[in-house]
Amino acid sequence: MKNPLPAVPDTKSILAAQAEQMILDKLPIDQKTLRLAQKLITPTNIKRAAIVVAGGSVAVSIISSISRNRVYQAMVAKEMKKQLEPLRKKLDKLEAQNDLLVQQNEELKAELKKQTK
Repeated sequence: MKNPLPAVPDTKSILAAQAEQMILDKLPIDQKTLRLAQKLITPTNIKRAAIVVAGGSVAVSIISSISRNRVYQAMVAKEMKKQLEPLRKKLDKLEAQNDLLVQQNEELKAELKKQTK
């Protein structure tokens, strides 16, 4: 029987272990916290976080544009109200004249009916 070749350690796992040990030496965190941090930094979790961040930024930009649009609409409405005020006054005068003319017309019709009877 041949002796199997000695297993060559994976350089990535060695580097990861060394990095983990350096982090543990520098930071006051325990193994459990480090494992949790490593799980959170997996590519799938990073993708999920990126999706959440992108969705949040889209929502914020939509809300921002809506609020800007409403502010703009309020400004335009105020300006239009200012510009339409003289026209409203003229319209009120014309309506009053119209009412007066309608009333006079009714009176003339009533007189005409009286005269024709």
